Amino acid sequence: MRLVTYSRNGVPSIGVELDAGILDIPDAASRFGHAHHIKGLGFPNEMIDLLQWEAGLGVVKQILERYRSASSGKRPSLHAHDSVKLQAPLPRPGKIIALGLNYADHARETGKEIPQTPVVFAKFPSCVIGPGDPIRMPTVSKKIDWEVELGVVIGKSCRNVAQEDALSYIAGYTIINDVGARDLQKSDVQWVRAKSLDGFCPMGPALVTVDELGDGSGLKMQTRVNGAIKQDSTTSNMIRGVASIVSYLSSSFLLEPGDVIATGTPAGVGFVRTPPEYLKVGDNIELFIEKIGNLRNRIVES
Repeated sequence: MRLVTYSRNGVPSIGVELDAGILDIPDAASRFGHAHHIKGLGFPNEMIDLLQWEAGLGVVKQILERYRSASSGKRPSLHAHDSVKLQAPLPRPGKIIALGLNYADHARETGKEIPQTPVVFAKFPSCVIGPGDPIRMPTVSKKIDWEVELGVVIGKSCRNVAQEDALSYIAGYTIINDVGARDLQKSDVQWVRAKSLDGFCPMGPALVTVDELGDGSGLKMQTRVNGAIKQDSTTSNMIRGVASIVSYLSSSFLLEPGDVIATGTPAGVGFVRTPPEYLKVGDNIELFIEKIGNLRNRIVES
């Protein structure tokens, strides 16, 4: 399933993205008699609440099956793609945990050794923006760089998970642009501020469930800036794959539904180029990951 968070006429909701349009999940649940309640509240209309409901994704799958089997006259109407504004699948995740140097070619291009253990840092949830949202050029830095990354969305709470069981705790995948301020990254030594400025975590366009993408390997990925290809790789080039990452992180702290893991970026970032390339006002950035889609944003003035 392709799950989306969207707004229509200013009203936010969640839906399943189909070829013909967006199926609103809470509306379809009501129409098909699946008016589930959680703690006295109606059917969830936010992705994080859906994920925190243990049966949530299973119920959405049932609703989708009901929709597909219903006659055309009994199906709820779909929203046209151009009538909605897609938002980040999780506009405010619980945690954003990021990995650095998880592609050997990226480690080499930065002059670093391939790390023996994962390089882990955090991004603040407040830096998330959605597809089409502007990335505002910060006043504290002008050395802004791109990084296409596969995002892993946790679907069930887990701690000390064995690698062979890790996929069962994943809800699905999305695209993350791990935008960073390279000058702040260098001056601060650690990376949290440089990676967490407002707007520095574009995410989307959808959450594609784990049953569609399995372990997330073998997916083509690209970054284009103003149409020019800057990164061109595959998720199979990760040093540590998704299951290994989830197992490793869960050995240190609790992973909860709605947490997001940014799994690292391949070679092709801007600051190592000759001469270095940084994003500037007016630039259009387009990230692509196979079977997930395209994530587009534009750099604008603060």
